[in-house]
Amino acid sequence: MISCAFLLAATGAQRSLAAARADRLELGRVPAGAAVVFTRSSAGWGLTVGGSGGPELSQPEPARIQVSDGPGEIRELAAAYKTATRTGDALDASADLKDVQGVSFQVHDEWRLKGDVLSVQRTVSVHGTAPGGFDSAVLFDIQRSTTWDDVNYLAPGVLYADPTYDGVHSPGGTLNFAAHHLMVREDILPAPMFGMYFKDGASVTMLDPMPRGDTTEDESKLTQPEMTDSRFQFGSLGVWQQQSGVQFGFRYPASVDDFSRSHGDGPPQWVRRFHPIQAGFSQSYQVDFRLAHAPNFREFSRESWRWSWDTLRPAVNQIDVLMVRRVLMDHLAAQVTQIDGHTGVPFVLSTMNDVHNWNWTMVAMGFVGKDLDCADALLQEGDRDPGPRGQHMRKLGLAMISTMIQALPTVPLPATGIDLTTGQPWDHIWLSPWLRNATEDMRVLMLAYRREKKLGRDHPEWIAWVRQYADWLIQQQRPDGSFPRRWKPSSNEAVEPSGTASYNAVPVLVLMSEETGDPKYRQSALRAAEYTWTNYGSRGLFIGGASDNPNITDKEAGMLSLDAFLSLYEDDKDPKWLDRAKAAGDFAESWIWIWNLPMPADADNAQLHWKKGVPTVGLQGITALHAGGADEYLDCAVGLYARLYNYTRDPHYLEVTRVLLDDTKSMVALPGRLYDMKGPGWQQENFGLGPGPRGRGVGSHRLWLPWISANHLHGINSLEEYDPALFRSLTSGTHTQSSPSTGDQSQW
Repeated sequence: MISCAFLLAATGAQRSLAAARADRLELGRVPAGAAVVFTRSSAGWGLTVGGSGGPELSQPEPARIQVSDGPGEIRELAAAYKTATRTGDALDASADLKDVQGVSFQVHDEWRLKGDVLSVQRTVSVHGTAPGGFDSAVLFDIQRSTTWDDVNYLAPGVLYADPTYDGVHSPGGTLNFAAHHLMVREDILPAPMFGMYFKDGASVTMLDPMPRGDTTEDESKLTQPEMTDSRFQFGSLGVWQQQSGVQFGFRYPASVDDFSRSHGDGPPQWVRRFHPIQAGFSQSYQVDFRLAHAPNFREFSRESWRWSWDTLRPAVNQIDVLMVRRVLMDHLAAQVTQIDGHTGVPFVLSTMNDVHNWNWTMVAMGFVGKDLDCADALLQEGDRDPGPRGQHMRKLGLAMISTMIQALPTVPLPATGIDLTTGQPWDHIWLSPWLRNATEDMRVLMLAYRREKKLGRDHPEWIAWVRQYADWLIQQQRPDGSFPRRWKPSSNEAVEPSGTASYNAVPVLVLMSEETGDPKYRQSALRAAEYTWTNYGSRGLFIGGASDNPNITDKEAGMLSLDAFLSLYEDDKDPKWLDRAKAAGDFAESWIWIWNLPMPADADNAQLHWKKGVPTVGLQGITALHAGGADEYLDCAVGLYARLYNYTRDPHYLEVTRVLLDDTKSMVALPGRLYDMKGPGWQQENFGLGPGPRGRGVGSHRLWLPWISANHLHGINSLEEYDPALFRSLTSGTHTQSSPSTGDQSQW
C-alpha cells in the first residue's frame, strides 16, 4: 500500500512544479546557448538573458518611465510587468505605472526571439494630462562581476573600443569614457547602433531597426537643455556605470548626459527630450538586441555593422552616372585658373556667388586640394573625348602637372602647394609637408604616368619627380617602420612625429617598386604597412587620415589603409594583405550613413544646406571628434570596394560599391536640380546631421573644394578603368555580378 504521507508529498511536489512552471516562461534560446527567460516574483514579471558563458543580463523592472516637472526635476518610475503571456512565437507583457500627478502610463511590450536577435516592440499609452513631459526606456543590467573595463564599446563613427584618438569632449572621447558614461543620440550615428564586446567573446549589439529621426529646428540647434514636443522621434543608446553595476539600453525620446557641451574640465551637461503628458498620447518604437560571439573586437565590429546594414537595407538611389560625370568634368575644367603661366584649381570657391575667398589662389596636393587628381581626371576625359572639348581638358591637365613640378622641384619639400599668383610655395599649415598630401597626389601621378606610357606618351619628368621624393621618403622611415605625419618646410625635422598615418606612404612606394624594379621601395612599403596593422588595424582601429585634424579616429584613415593593403596584395598575392584590406574596408564603411535622417519639418528649406526630402543614405561621418558632421569623401573609394568584391566574391562589398557610386551624388547640383547653388556641378564640402548651434541640415560653410569633384570623378573613373564590365553593369540598371577583372589591378 502507498502511504498517505507519500501521496501527500507527491501531490505537493507536483503542485510546486506546476507553480514553478507558472512563474517561469522561456521565450527561447539564441544559437550560442543563452536562454531568454521571464520569471515572476512577488513584484511581478522580470526578464533575464544568460547561460551561454557571457555575463547575465537582467531586467527586474522592465517598464521604466522618466517624468519631468521642469528643468532638472526628474522622477524615475519603474515596475515589473503585471502580466506576461505567451502568444505564438511572442511574449506579451504589460505594466501600469502611476505618477503622483494622478497620471498613469500603460506599457505594453511584445518580445520576440529570432535566431540571435531579441527584439521588443514597445507601446506606451498616457492616461491623464499633466504639465511637463516623459520618456521611456528599455534597459538591461549587466551582472555585477562585469566591470566597465571588461567591455569594449562600439558606436560607428564615434568609438571603436579605444577613445584615445577620439578627442577629449566628443561623445566617444576620453572624458566620457573616463566617467564611465557613453550616451549617443541616434542622429549622430551612421546606423542607430551601439555594441558591447565582452572579454569571453560574448557580445550585445543594440539597434533601432526602424529609425525615424524627426525633430524641430530649435531642438536641433540645442536652444534649450530640456524640451518637450510630440514631434521628437529619435532615441539615444548607450552604457553607463551605476553603483549597482553597468547598465545599458535605449531611451526614447533621446536624453544624453556628456561632456560635448561642457567647457574645459567642466561637468557633463544633460540634454533631455520628452514627449508631452497628454491624455491619448502614445509612443511606439522597437529595439533589437543581437546576442552573439566573436573571436575578437574587430570581427565583432564587422558582424555588428553588417547586421545593421542587412536590417536597415540602405536603398540605392540610382543616378545617370555618365551624365553626372560629364557635368562634373565640364564644371571642373571651368574652375581651372591660369595666372602668369601658372595653372591649377583654386583651393576654395563659393557655391553661391563669385566672391573670392582669401585663399582662392592657393593650389594644393592631395587631401582636400587634390590638384594632381583633378589634372588626371582632365587627362582621362581627353582620352574619352577626341574633340576640342576633350583636347582642351588635356592641355589643362598637362599644364597643372607641369606647374606643380616646376614650383616644387626639390626635397625636402617646402610645401605641398603653391600660390598661383607667384608660382611659389604657399606657406600655410594646410599646405605644409604632410605625408598624406604629397604621397596621395604623387600616387595618382604615377598611375597617370603608367596610363600615358601605355598610350605611347612618355613623361620622364613625372616619374623622376616622384622618385626623388620617394628616395627621400624612405630615408625618413624610422626603425619601427613608421613615418611622421608632417615635417617642417624644407626640413627632415618632424613637426608631427606620430606614425598613425604611415599607411599613406605604401601605395606610391609599391608603384615605384613596380616601375623601377628596385625592391627597396617595396621593402619600405611592407614595413610601413606592418606598423599600421600591428599598432592599429589589428584592433579594428585606424587613425590620423584627415591632415587638418589632430590625429583623430576617422574614416579616411580606414580608406587609405584599405588602399595600402590592397596595393601590397595585388603586388605579391599574399592573402594576409587581403584579410587586412577587408578589415580596413570594414572599418571605413562603418562611417556610411545607411538610414535616412529627415531635416527639421519646421525649418525653412531655403536656409537648409541639405534639402528636405533628399536621402541621407551614402553620406559619411568625418571624424570621431566631430560626430554628426558628414561629407562624401568616401565616394572616391568606389574602385577599392569593387576590388574587394572581386577578390573575395563577398556580395556585401558590391552593395557598398553601389551605395558609394550612386548615393554619394545626392547633393551635386545638376541641370534641373540646382538646389540653391549657382550652377551645375557645384556641391558644398560638408553638412551637419547631428545637433549643434547651426542645426541639422546646415554645414560649416557654403564652399566648394577641389576634392569634392576629384573624389566623385575618381570613384567613377577608377571603377570603369578597373572593371569595365562591372562598370557597365552598375551604370545600366542591371547590377549583375561580374567576373574578376583581368585589367590593371592597381587602379582605384
